[in-house]
Amino acid sequence: MIVVLDTSVWVSGLQFGGTPDRALNQALTVDQLAISDFIRNEILRILLTKFRWNRPELITLLDELLIRALVVEVRGEIAGVCRDANDDAILETAWRAGADLLVSGDKDLLSLGTFRGVSIVTSSEYVKNV
Repeated sequence: MIVVLDTSVWVSGLQFGGTPDRALNQALTVDQLAISDFIRNEILRILLTKFRWNRPELITLLDELLIRALVVEVRGEIAGVCRDANDDAILETAWRAGADLLVSGDKDLLSLGTFRGVSIVTSSEYVKNV
């Protein structure tokens, strides 16, 4: 199964652990994780600015975690679906990856339920299926 984790799941998992961390581990070890440079850059921006992570250490960690990830390009072809343009980029990542699931903590994304064949679920819903 191909899975995209939105930025909130990444940040929560890496910073706080818990269910988002379990979702991250499941995507990395059980399923095929897909990501875009957009999501990677958002993870970097938030963890570096809001949580003051060490830049070289964070880049090394992400490079290690993403070694087997499917990387897709966001071209801005999905627009106006969500009120936040960043959410549109997350949707485009999942669509371009051919993802089965988009795991999110974002209420706007979760309210969609599905987008172009991609089911949108919470971290809890994702990890309970294992």
